[in-house]
Amino acid sequence: MSGRTNFTWEQRIEAVDMYLSGNYSYTEVARKFGTVVTTLKNWISSYKNNGIDGLKESHTWRKYPLELKHV
Repeated sequence: MSGRTNFTWEQRIEAVDMYLSGNYSYTEVARKFGTVVTTLKNWISSYKNNGIDGLKESHTWRKYPLELKHV
């Protein structure tokens, strides 16, 4: 698995907005979008911490120092 998302930025925004409206549960929103509750919770957390930009897919891979990789 590549770790890249199968959902557009707009779909993630719609799902988060749907849940935050208070009219739907995690399960209802996850089912509607064909994902799991954990993914939805991650999107909501990213949105709360970083705003709309938190829902954008990163197009860069993180680089870690060699020292950290061998710990």
